[in-house]
Amino acid sequence: MSAKLKVTILVGGRWHAFDLARGLKERGVLHRLVTSYPWFKVKKWGFSRDEVVTLPATQWVDQVVQRGVPARWRTKFQHFIHSHFAEAAAGYVEGADIVHGWSSFSEPAIARCRALGIPFVLERGSSHITVQGRLLRDEQDTLALNAGPTHPRIVDMELREYAAANRVAVPSRFVERSFIESGFPIERIAYNPLGVNLAQFSPGTEQASGEFRVIYAGSLTYRKGIHYLVEGYRQAAIAGARLVLVGGPSDETGQLIGEPPPGLERVGHVPQSELVRHYRRASVFVLASIEEGMAMVQAQALACALPLICTENTGGEDLMQLIAPGEMPIQEEGGVRRYSSGFVVPIRDPASIARCLDRLYQSPELLRKQSEAALKIHQASLDWQAYADRAIQHYRQIIQTTPQHV
Repeated sequence: MSAKLKVTILVGGRWHAFDLARGLKERGVLHRLVTSYPWFKVKKWGFSRDEVVTLPATQWVDQVVQRGVPARWRTKFQHFIHSHFAEAAAGYVEGADIVHGWSSFSEPAIARCRALGIPFVLERGSSHITVQGRLLRDEQDTLALNAGPTHPRIVDMELREYAAANRVAVPSRFVERSFIESGFPIERIAYNPLGVNLAQFSPGTEQASGEFRVIYAGSLTYRKGIHYLVEGYRQAAIAGARLVLVGGPSDETGQLIGEPPPGLERVGHVPQSELVRHYRRASVFVLASIEEGMAMVQAQALACALPLICTENTGGEDLMQLIAPGEMPIQEEGGVRRYSSGFVVPIRDPASIARCLDRLYQSPELLRKQSEAALKIHQASLDWQAYADRAIQHYRQIIQTTPQHV
């Protein structure tokens, strides 16, 4: 890769932007990382001080809001937090050949880039914001939750970002479909599935002999479909099984779990180094999310030899397709699709989750085969290095086809 390419990353928070920035740094093309994270956290990723601009004021405000403000009121702070960082970050785009910024944090930077003739790639890690809003509102209504919608000014801002950016980068076909169904032109979408640290996440010898362990990792929220996972596990009623929930609670966690079923274990939030130990002791990973772009925990679990049961709105199906190119899923009862490394189920369908769990429990041979197939992720170009390489290919193509750079 030529070091002449200079890429600036702009992100409120961290997300997978730091993984991308580190990959770009290793290839000599990172110009600058602009983030709301404080320097003492950023430096742990191996960046030098002259490569990073930290704007942490909104990060501190956001932490105070998340810890001390009821969920129904947090939406009132969203637009202030996002717009304040976005305005400050826009001052650091000069000198780049292309800027890659995260949605709802990028509108002023896009405008500045347009004035300077710099192409802009907008990262949208979740589904199109109108699709996301509809899915989450429906779930809130079903559960009678007052979780608070996305601030309408953020919705409007994102829609303007979509329209103004040269490309919108998406991590899964589910996100891509949500944009196309919303009228967004497919030629302005850059598809790049996320990566995983394959050196850190790998099989071990910790599996508990004879114990069927179902694991989930992530926040315990309605968006993640925790209530459907718990109910599916409850319906499966597998004697002696355990359901391990790894992740921090939310305001609604108690309502979502209800009366805990036998074998439920809540671990709480754990660091990545400890998370791998929990994966290695498990039998299968389940993600029942209502909506998200591509949950990285799915790739982590596959890399630890865990079959995957996920909904169609998680990006997990992309992973199962990518580790077995050309494989056609087997269509099963209730809209379930079976791949060599796991199952894809409809959203809001605990009965399908229960059937998949029961299949794997009743058939140790199927569990073994899916576990072996999951390990193919280690040969599927799904690490962060390959992710950065694909991003660079997109950057070069965008620069070449942007008129002011021809």
